[in-house]
Amino acid sequence: MEWLSCIRGAIDFMEAHLRDGAGPKEAAESVFVSPFFLQRGFSLMTGYGPGEYLRNRRLYEAALDLKNKGDRVIDVALRYGYDTPESFTKAFSRFHGSTPSQVRSGGAPIRVFLPLNIKISIQGGEKMDYRIAPMFPFRLIGFQREFAYDTAYEEIPRFWDELCEKYANNVYAGNEPANAYERAIIDNCIGEYGVCIDDTGGNGFRYLVAGRYTGGEVPEGMVLYEFPRCDWAVFDCVGPIPEALQSLNTRIFREWLPGNAEYELCGNATVEWYDCINGEKTDPDYHSAIWVPVIKRSEAKERWGSTAAYAEFEARGDKEGAAAKGLMDIFREFGKIKAIAPDSAEAAALVGKLQAYITENYYTCTDGILSGLGKMYTADERMRTNIDSAGGEGTAAFASRAIEEFLKKGL
Repeated sequence: MEWLSCIRGAIDFMEAHLRDGAGPKEAAESVFVSPFFLQRGFSLMTGYGPGEYLRNRRLYEAALDLKNKGDRVIDVALRYGYDTPESFTKAFSRFHGSTPSQVRSGGAPIRVFLPLNIKISIQGGEKMDYRIAPMFPFRLIGFQREFAYDTAYEEIPRFWDELCEKYANNVYAGNEPANAYERAIIDNCIGEYGVCIDDTGGNGFRYLVAGRYTGGEVPEGMVLYEFPRCDWAVFDCVGPIPEALQSLNTRIFREWLPGNAEYELCGNATVEWYDCINGEKTDPDYHSAIWVPVIKRSEAKERWGSTAAYAEFEARGDKEGAAAKGLMDIFREFGKIKAIAPDSAEAAALVGKLQAYITENYYTCTDGILSGLGKMYTADERMRTNIDSAGGEGTAAFASRAIEEFLKKGL
């Protein structure tokens, strides 16, 4: 499915399940994408992992329940998935800087964390070159370790260094293999591939430093992994490792996937390819690549299109586009009256219309959320630009002031 729709659909799912314990795995399943791909793409596009986003949203909603409804701390803790008031208080205090009891009594501020609204802006720059490469099944052998999503960029390069020092330096120096591990490295060119595989069922993935398996002994502690026949989007990379590959990976999820109309992700793994013959990985002209398993969008629809879940997903995407247009129409109305006082009856009526529209099409827009949105309309450059593009320069500032006046009057 279209990548932006996947991310937005995952956000919609998480917003609808803030109180029932659903997590990133269930969110990924709801949009027909691997948890690994959702985690990686979500983090690169939003700056938050799905788990972190869920936790922050739950803690913000919990604060609103305490502040506006006066609910008991234990009831709010259980409502948002915490087993004990103690664990809830610890997480709540770390996030808000105040205890639940302090917020409940009205004596402490809360940290605002509103639902994300994902937009993409394709800017000028180098075109991303890629090719689609159909491949027969192939088998890899290598060393593996599990990594957490949040720290993988820092820890995986250290894993490579550790393996090189322990097993590869001797043979890389041109010496004969001294043990079965060094023999396997030579026979299978281990180090040609780095493979991320999402099959752990947890909050991380396993990573293989691998080579193509040519047969023979598999030393204790090493593993085999076989890829089925698949089409791969191959992105060539030139530059020092790991910076060049990490930058390319970010561009794939931020630029190529949102702008690609023909292919979408499939499978649960990605492959990094390294040139083991020419150059050093620190060279500015070092060659490497990222392989991403893909399927034509038409084939994906044939595979899943008859399911109720797929139909619901597509309907949600259509509705989302219409909702966004309706929201911009309201800001155009703000633009038409921005010359009058923000505390006027006309401005108040538009704020009421905005609050009702958000509630109907996105999420329950409480007065607290509305207040936060009003501040973001001027503080967030992207939101301000979008609103001003709809209603003309100054529309975002006017809407923000109108919301402030509306809430002062308690309308």
